[in-house]
Formats: sequence, C-alpha cells, structure tokens
Amino acid sequence: MLPTTNQIQGREAMAEVPVNGKVLQWARAIRGLGIDSAAALLDVSPDELRAYESGEKRPLVGFLRLMSAKYRINFTSLLMPEPLPIEKPPTDHRVRYGERPLSLDTLVAIEEVNEALEAFEDIQSETRRIVPTLNIGEAQLGDDPETVAARERRRFGVSIEEQRTWRRLDEARRQWRRRIEDRGVFTYMIPLPPEELSGFSILRDELAAICINDREPTEGAKIFTFFHEYCHLLLRQTGISDENNRNRVERFCNDFAASFLIPRNPLIEAIGDVETPYEFSDADVKRLAIRFRVSNRATALRLEKTGLAPTGFYERRTAPWDLPSEPRPVTSERQPSPVTLRIKRIGRLHTATVLRAVERRVINSFDASELIGLRPATFGKVEAALG
Repeated sequence: MLPTTNQIQGREAMAEVPVNGKVLQWARAIRGLGIDSAAALLDVSPDELRAYESGEKRPLVGFLRLMSAKYRINFTSLLMPEPLPIEKPPTDHRVRYGERPLSLDTLVAIEEVNEALEAFEDIQSETRRIVPTLNIGEAQLGDDPETVAARERRRFGVSIEEQRTWRRLDEARRQWRRRIEDRGVFTYMIPLPPEELSGFSILRDELAAICINDREPTEGAKIFTFFHEYCHLLLRQTGISDENNRNRVERFCNDFAASFLIPRNPLIEAIGDVETPYEFSDADVKRLAIRFRVSNRATALRLEKTGLAPTGFYERRTAPWDLPSEPRPVTSERQPSPVTLRIKRIGRLHTATVLRAVERRVINSFDASELIGLRPATFGKVEAALG
C-alpha cells in the first residue's frame, strides 16, 4: 500500500536537517531577538535553541519551517552554508518612544524596502532606462528649513491653488505621494506598530525610498511624514523617525515639512487681520488645516514657528491635535481589491518599474511576482490599475 500525502509530509517533518547553527544565530540576530524571546516564540526552551544554534543538535524540517514562519524569513535562507553579513541598521532618530527596540514588523519592513532597492540596483546595472533617475535637492542642517522648503516647493511645481483643489486629505496624500515619486523616490505605506515610529527613509547610492507607517492616525499625519522623510533624503541623513523636536535632525525635518505644506505668505493671508502673536483657538487651527489640506498638528507647529502664534503654542496643547475619524463601515462594494491594496503598499513607482523590467525582459515574471507580491496572472489588472 502506497503512503498517503499526509504520511509523506509527516515523515519529511520528522527528518533531521544538517544546518549550520551559525545561520540560525544569524536569522535570530537580524530579527532583533534575544535567545529567551526567540525560544518563547518557537515554544522551546532557551537551552534547546542554544543546542540548535551551536550545532550540538540538528533541527527537524518541521521545526525549521516553524522558525521560518515565526522569524518571517525565507525557509531556504536557513539552509545556507554560511550566514550572510549583517547589514548596518538605519540610524535611529527616535526620542519620543525611548529606547524601545524595533519590533519584528518594523525590521521586516526595513528589509522589504532594502531588498526592493537592491533589486532595482541590479535592474539599473542592466539598463539605466528602466529605473528612474533620482531628482531631489540637497540641504545642510545649517540651512534655513523654510528656505529649503520654498526651493523644493518650486521644484515640485504645485501651487497653493492646486493644493486647495484636492477635496479631502486622502486625495491630498495620494497627490503628494505621486509628486514625490515623480522626483524618482520610491514610496511605501506599510502598517507598523503605531507607538514605535512614524516612518523611515533609505538612500542607496542613486536610489532612495520613503516608507511611512500606514497606521498613523490620520491622513494629514501621513502627508506630514512623507515630507518629513523627504527632508531626511535632502539632508542625506536617513533613518528611522518619530518626528520629535529634541533631535536636531528630526526638528529640521519637522520645520521643513510644515514650511513646505504651509508656505508663509499664503498662511499670513489666510489668518487675516489679527494682531500677532495670536492665541489661535482649536477652531482656528482646524479651519486653517482644512484650507491647506494638512493636519491640525502641522498647522499648529507652523503657526508657532512663523511667530504668528506665541512661543509654546504647539506644546501647550494637552490633548492630541489630531484625532482619527470614525472608520466608515466597509461594504463588499467598497472593499479595495488585492491589487489596489498592494499598489498602495509598494507604490506606483515600484510597481511600474517592475512591470517595465518584465516587458523589456530584464527580469522574468517569477522575479516580478516576488517584487510586486502578486501572481503574474494579475499583472494585466495591475497595469490597468496604474492607468
């Protein structure tokens, strides 16, 4: 009698695998896990995990598959003969969230974006006509962030009048994201722990990427983070951000983002004939935020930084400047498609670049599927969604 599929799979799961224990140590290290937390994640004792990592004990296939799933790492990576070099982590500019280590979600997101840029570097080495040219300015911490913002605003070519035609904050976020991608910057929106970071940026030679936390509470906050991270690229000081005002780099990027989104002269015109510095009410701040299609927080910060509001105006507020709106119930008709959700996550520029590389046979459809995260059969729908 022939064995069943379940019996075969069961035997495979019970087979020992002669892995290099140093590779298992490497896998744990790149996920920022201590031996105790990793052991708890894998439901084994710390001593048992040490035995696997020292080579004293060989793991079963089933255990390796569990490790692959829990560490969120490719199974074949655990079978490498030697560990890969551990890349230097991005600079951590965070202060608001203290010394809290990065979560597995965030480490995986950073890896995802880095791997995408590595793939685009390979494509770029084949032909420079597929990967867009990075077209952004430069800034120094000694510069005036308002001057830098005005210069970059001219580069974007978006007027206040056009900005005001965007009806809602989600539309404004989509429009600004496209404008950033027009500068050759890859953009990503990945759900990350809300009390951990606002976003991060990566610069690799001639390639740049911005990733914002898609769990930020409001669309206005996401718009602000896009330009905060864009400023990190201008400074050539990328890393992980929480938009605190105690770190000099973060403070400069905050001032840039607020100045970019709310230029001084249009703001003065919008507040009307009031004696400044003026203690604006919550209603005043909200009205101005709606006018510029930005968050209340960005507006309050900008009012203080321009001297239109008194010193401490932004910090004196004890309640949050922005509260998330009540989520609208999602009906089957309004449910975004997997293609739409994926493009939101990886960005239009990433998606279009991959499709161009397939079309010109620089990469195959399997590689493209890995980069886009959708099956090749859906590529027609993906191209249609890009428009």
